[in-house]
Amino acid sequence: MSTVQRDKRFKPSHIRCRTGVSLLELFVAMAMTAILATAITMAFAQELKIQRSIETRRAQQDRTDAMEKEITRMLRGAKISDSLIDTTSYFQGVDDAGTSAPAGCNRITFTTTAPGVGIASLVSTDDYLTQQTNIGPVGGVAEVSFGTAPVGNAGGQSGLFERIQRPSDGDPTQGGNESLLDPDIASIGFQFWDGTEWESAWDTTVGITTATHRIPQAVQVTYTLSDDEYNTQHVFTVALPSSDVNPQNPYTTPTSTAATGATP
Repeated sequence: MSTVQRDKRFKPSHIRCRTGVSLLELFVAMAMTAILATAITMAFAQELKIQRSIETRRAQQDRTDAMEKEITRMLRGAKISDSLIDTTSYFQGVDDAGTSAPAGCNRITFTTTAPGVGIASLVSTDDYLTQQTNIGPVGGVAEVSFGTAPVGNAGGQSGLFERIQRPSDGDPTQGGNESLLDPDIASIGFQFWDGTEWESAWDTTVGITTATHRIPQAVQVTYTLSDDEYNTQHVFTVALPSSDVNPQNPYTTPTSTAATGATP
């Protein structure tokens, strides 16, 4: 029997299989991961920024809503005495020096029954005299003022201030407790409906006659916000229930003769 001689030249050799990744592939994978991580981080940061902006605007809207409700509440309780010699009740819309208004005058001061009786008094078991001594006047007519220029020391704060004094002392320029009602208000203006048109000022302390000792039929309030780059004017109107002014019985602007205190 013959034997077959196998040629060693045809002996199969081992095939090398490559495992792992090359350095270049690793760099590419790391770069893609870094880009993806950066994109995710930026998207997350943008989402947080948008969320904070929404929360800030919501808080600002809540403050302005509360401000409008407070001014409306106080104005709807506006009242002056029927007596021409009673100097402790008045309705006054004037300008503060150096403070601009988007429309009308920039400060309003008036007497009102709106504050009512405080919670501290309602829940107290003390008698009336003790409450007067401990927490001040209870109920009655109060003097209220709104403006962006504080009457007292504001401690560096800015915005719309509310001043309440009870009882009214006959001086509409000072007194009482003042607080920052809304820090977002940049400017505010008040106009007064006299039965036929809007007036930019109102003052029942000047030219006191039966024809002028009256409160307007309505007050229009215009304000702007401090962080609004477009300086948008926001407007709301408050009707005054105690007013007897109307188109058939309009307000008469005080004349120079009336300004002396003479009555018709």
